[in-house]
Amino acid sequence: MKKIIIVSLVCGLLNAVAVDKPQKEKPQIEKSAKPLFPRHWGKPPEIQTRDMVELPGKFGKGSSTLANWIKENLKADAPQNKSDKKDTTQEKPKKPIKPFVPSAPSPHNKIPADVKENMDSFKSEQSKLNKALQSKIKDLGKKPTKEAVRKVVEKFRADNQDKINAQKELGKSIQKWQKDNRPERPKRPEPSEEVKEKMTEVRAKKKEMDEIRKTFQETLKASKDLTKEQREELIKEFKEKNAEKHQAIKEAQKELQKEIRETTQDGDRRK
Repeated sequence: MKKIIIVSLVCGLLNAVAVDKPQKEKPQIEKSAKPLFPRHWGKPPEIQTRDMVELPGKFGKGSSTLANWIKENLKADAPQNKSDKKDTTQEKPKKPIKPFVPSAPSPHNKIPADVKENMDSFKSEQSKLNKALQSKIKDLGKKPTKEAVRKVVEKFRADNQDKINAQKELGKSIQKWQKDNRPERPKRPEPSEEVKEKMTEVRAKKKEMDEIRKTFQETLKASKDLTKEQREELIKEFKEKNAEKHQAIKEAQKELQKEIRETTQDGDRRK
């Protein structure tokens, strides 16, 4: 009986100790969230390999089967992404296209048939002579001496003297026709007496200002005892003193140019 009581007491004490002892909580390992793929890709492949690789497109890790599937979908989406970027960019406004205005026919362009035939003949024969000479020089080989080239040129001229003389005569006749048929440029109209007086007045004022500036520069150059600050002060005073004269000359020149331009214009074109 005593043994039973002692055993029961020991068991009770052991249970009490076991109850009072705090139980350690097991650390909960969070499961990695499944990557979310775009809907238009569809479902990932059901059968996949058991290996673990880095998935493209920052989708974490997974099997090589899944990696290949993602890679194919990204490749298919690439052209669409480029077109979307092009659509979002703002197009630069196009400049308005100016209407084509044909220029007035020049009398110089009307070349007679015989003159044009001479021009074509001259160009053709000149081209043949140049090619023939270049061929002779090329036969000398790479980097020929000046003396060798000179001899070839002299011999070529002697052998083709008749053709060269004929070319000279033909060229002279073409130049004579061009000189005789050169279009005359319209003469500028003479400025009015009022404009001439203004021109004389502006020139006189400009000349006077140039003399004042020249005298000041000579005086400044002769004054070698002046410090840098004193020179800068003198230049500043000179500019302030003659600012009104300088501005008046500029305005007069501008006004005179405007009047001359209006005189020498006829419609939209200057003469």
